[in-house]
Amino acid sequence: MKYINWKKILPHVIAIAIFLIIAVIYCKPALEGKVLSQHDTIGWKGMVQNSMEYKEKYGHYPLWNPNLFSGMPNYQVAISGKSTLIDFTTIFSLGLPRPINFFFLACICFYLLSQVLGVNVYLGVLGALAFAYGTYIPNIIAAGHETKMIAVAYMPAMLAGLILIYNKKYWLGLCLTALFATQEVLANHPQVTYYFGIYVV
Repeated sequence: MKYINWKKILPHVIAIAIFLIIAVIYCKPALEGKVLSQHDTIGWKGMVQNSMEYKEKYGHYPLWNPNLFSGMPNYQVAISGKSTLIDFTTIFSLGLPRPINFFFLACICFYLLSQVLGVNVYLGVLGALAFAYGTYIPNIIAAGHETKMIAVAYMPAMLAGLILIYNKKYWLGLCLTALFATQEVLANHPQVTYYFGIYVV
């Protein structure tokens, strides 16, 4: 059996614990049963009302929603179905309630990037906290842009996988890139994914 170097693992465990503690303290009202009043989520209910009525009448959602912009595919807005994929977002965020999970996930993904780049553990922690708690992230969560938040959170982790491939660590890089690219697409926010693709190129 191989010897486990706990001295190398311990700083990463401490980093994860810091992310968890700060996310819980920052979002403490969520643990008290309080819920964010997100205007986009409230607006979404109005935008999908006709789709809900259609589903009640015919038993399934329509494929097109005319109420958003000039119309758009309903799978971007309201659709039902079972996924055969593992819910990695819940796993990576330890099943934490919203919005604690968003901040924790953003910290974890950025921390992974920092370690792939060879940044000192404690600087990586500071960078992850700055990424997750910068002014933009809390604003999009408060507005209800949850799919955007998840897409933004996964960007650093996907970039970490691509950097590993670039550094000729092909198998690890390919596995991480495939995993986090899948999560990026599953977040279902094409705008963020598109801009991230431009950045990567």
